[in-house]
Amino acid sequence: AAPTKNNKKQADPNAVYDIPISGSVVLGNPNAKVTILEFTDFQWPYCAKSVSLIDQILEKYPKDVKVVIKNYPLNFHKEAYKAARYALAAHQQGKFKEMYHLIFENYQDLKNNEDLPLQYAKEINLNMNRFMRDFENQSIINQIEQEKQEMKNQFNKISLPTFLIQGRILSSAERNL
Repeated sequence: AAPTKNNKKQADPNAVYDIPISGSVVLGNPNAKVTILEFTDFQWPYCAKSVSLIDQILEKYPKDVKVVIKNYPLNFHKEAYKAARYALAAHQQGKFKEMYHLIFENYQDLKNNEDLPLQYAKEINLNMNRFMRDFENQSIINQIEQEKQEMKNQFNKISLPTFLIQGRILSSAERNL
């Protein structure tokens, strides 16, 4: 038999995945003992629904939990990649969480206006010249590509949002709480 093209196994709920968090966006206490990692897409309804869950966790455990956000814009969401770049550009001025919320609250509107986050940047008082410079910066593009590759390297089947707690993936049953 010919070897299969992809030898990666399905996500193992008992495995502990070692996904680097250095360089990724961290919400909450960066020194917290518990790490929740989320792979997300700014145009996926299920990712938008996860925002309130993340907020609740950070509110309930402000000292104990950090949430690491990793971008995985799906290819069929044409505006998601650009939205991720805008969010990371806002992060350069310490306003990722604000931009993250605004984009997800209005994610359906991105289809009609992929540059809607420019309006949000003004609303949250970002320095627009710096914002656009950061948006164009290759390091932001590299970060998104690296985060996508981290997901592809670990998991055969990609489903978003994907959550890992302390390196362990939540099963689909746990995700549907």
